[in-house]
Amino acid sequence: MVTAMQLALDDFRPLDLKPHEGATEEERCLYQRESYDVSAAPGPEGVTFVQITLKPQLCEKQGAIMDMGATYAVDVKGRRILAVQH
Repeated sequence: MVTAMQLALDDFRPLDLKPHEGATEEERCLYQRESYDVSAAPGPEGVTFVQITLKPQLCEKQGAIMDMGATYAVDVKGRRILAVQH
C-alpha cells in the first residue's frame, strides 16, 4: 500500500511543484505535501485505492476550501495509476 500511496502523491503533488510568484500564504500551504492526509485501501484484482484529502483547517485562513483532494486507483504490480477522480 505504501507504493500506491507514493505513486498517487507523486502525481498529485510532484516534489518539484512550486507555488507561483506572488502566491498567498493559503496558496503556498496548498502546494505542500504535508498539508494533506493520504490513506489507502485494497481493492479488487490487485488495485489499491488511495485517497488524498486536505488536512482540516490547516490552510483555511479565509474560509473553507472545497475539493482539494483526489482519489486514485493504482495498479501496484504495474506501478501505474489506472484512474484519478478530483
